[in-house]
Amino acid sequence: MMDLGVDLWAAVFQAATFLCLMAVPWTDGKLRLLVGSIAGAGLLLILAFQFYIGVKKQDYGLGADLMIVTLANAALYLAISWGVERVFRLFLLKRKKDGPPSSS
Repeated sequence: MMDLGVDLWAAVFQAATFLCLMAVPWTDGKLRLLVGSIAGAGLLLILAFQFYIGVKKQDYGLGADLMIVTLANAALYLAISWGVERVFRLFLLKRKKDGPPSSS
């Protein structure tokens, strides 16, 4: 039963890290710095743990592969979130420029 708890908390930690990573483009100012710091620290901890797995299993290729997959996921999450934010912002700016729709 203890293993389930550790696995659950590890999944929650990883999910929170990636949610913070996705929230970076949507925030501004000091909040962006805070969210980015949390995401960066969480990502570094995940990478350190994956490196530890490679060392513990004496399979450095496994550790490197885990770390590369995590870095690729982080880059994709951030890029997709930034792209969606930009499209949404352009949509709202265009809507604001055109004015409210006229009621008939």
